[in-house]
Amino acid sequence: MADYSFEYVRPIKWLVALLNDQVIPFQILDVSTDRITSGHRFLGKDIELANADEYEEQLTRQFVIADAQKRKELIVKQIHQIAADNDWTVNLDPDLLEEVNNLVEWPTAFAGKFDEKYLKIPDEVLITSMKDHQRFFYVTSNDGTLLPHFISVRNGNDYDIQNVIAGNEKVLTARLEDAMFFYEEDQKKTIADYVARLKKVSFHDKISTMYEKMQRVQVISHYLGQLFDLSEQELKDEQRAAEIYKFDLVTGMVGEFAELQGVMGEKYALLNGESPAVARAISEHYQPISANGELPKTNVGALLAVSDKLDSILTFFAAGMVPSGSNDPYALRRQATGIVRIVADKKWQFDLIDALTQIIKLQTENKVAPKLDQQSQIPAVGDFIKDRIKQYLDDLGIRYDISDAVTSGSQTDILFSIASGQVLQNHKDDDDFKEIIESLTRVLRISQKGQFAADDLKVDPTLFENETEKHLNQKVAAVSVGYDQASAEEAFKRLSELKDPINAYFDATMVMAKDEKLRANHLRQLTLISHLILHLGDLDKLVVKG
Repeated sequence: MADYSFEYVRPIKWLVALLNDQVIPFQILDVSTDRITSGHRFLGKDIELANADEYEEQLTRQFVIADAQKRKELIVKQIHQIAADNDWTVNLDPDLLEEVNNLVEWPTAFAGKFDEKYLKIPDEVLITSMKDHQRFFYVTSNDGTLLPHFISVRNGNDYDIQNVIAGNEKVLTARLEDAMFFYEEDQKKTIADYVARLKKVSFHDKISTMYEKMQRVQVISHYLGQLFDLSEQELKDEQRAAEIYKFDLVTGMVGEFAELQGVMGEKYALLNGESPAVARAISEHYQPISANGELPKTNVGALLAVSDKLDSILTFFAAGMVPSGSNDPYALRRQATGIVRIVADKKWQFDLIDALTQIIKLQTENKVAPKLDQQSQIPAVGDFIKDRIKQYLDDLGIRYDISDAVTSGSQTDILFSIASGQVLQNHKDDDDFKEIIESLTRVLRISQKGQFAADDLKVDPTLFENETEKHLNQKVAAVSVGYDQASAEEAFKRLSELKDPINAYFDATMVMAKDEKLRANHLRQLTLISHLILHLGDLDKLVVKG
């Protein structure tokens, strides 16, 4: 027998494996298969199954609803009935419902209550205490006002249910007492007090303190705010938000309820007289909190989110903590995805490489740069975020070769790369798409034979040997006017106009002429065109069919 290891979340006490009325013999660890199973651990008893067909029915008799869907439907029905009887509205969070459904075998829903005095605590704290910590469903009035009641589900029948309710109420009250204490104590200090304490809180021991991170983010957000053309008031709000946005990390409430970071920052900011825009940005800067999570709604919150995530990615890369394989302990892929999604949502022009270069320069000038080599990591960070652009395009349904092409070109503007993918996707079924791409990719392939410096690409018209060279040169010059400011759709249109001149050029011109000057002039001409093409994407990666 081969060596193997076996892990399971709980001890395996018995195994049932039946085909009709026959036991299928095998063993896992030291447990062998049989026809004996067990009912509810308090209400039921052991069952010997004569046939596999009676499995579900026999378990039901012993207070186990084996079918998860039936169990869930019963829970929903019971909760809705309680809500209807009390004129409540209940939020049946699907994740919580799924968790509760998998914790019970014989569900019995019940309602409990807590003292109204706790309603002065922010709703988010109460909901977190009920939903995340106790697995209770919170209830509201018809107008959405949170009520001092909850609904939970017992694994069993309704025997002695009042004692069960009292026990759950007692546990919740203890947690709410803690929340009330932290809420009142936190308000005895100012935001400035909390910000000062961040000087002793580590962002990461290889990078900086949290206070120093906020200083870097102030530089990033100010630069990007001007780049993204935020209003004067938005820039002012952004500056203030960046100065304080992590302060709630050292509050008692977030220390007890870590999942409320940002949320409590917004609440406490408002209580301390900060503007709603600043307070909202503090909450929104964590978004999106999952790959497809909700995005920041406000420009100030979106800008702070991008700035914070960009700083995290750049500094972790500079510190040598780059995600590899499935290993991504600091969720840098999720943060990069967040940047891409926010930029796309806000339609912000964002040339990543130029921005990173300027940000590092400004941080150095302002004496807030970390003691790390960030500059050398710009290409790696660019490629890392390009991978997230590719994933974003894949999620949009963009064909794989198209997303690969636009993220392999010379373009480093996030929004333009996304637009390029959409444009190529929209035109891929055009009648002349194949011919256009083939002519352009022919240029890309041949131009690789010439290696020229950026300042050595001047084409000499006096060396032209035929009219097709002259005509192509004139057409390229016309296409190039304002090309770097053109939309992706316009760029594709202009490149499409080069198809016939390129084809005529190749029909009449021997690119790799024996004369060195002629050959170099040809390759310079093609290299200039390749730069225009790569601006849209590396079209050589496209799969075109006749």
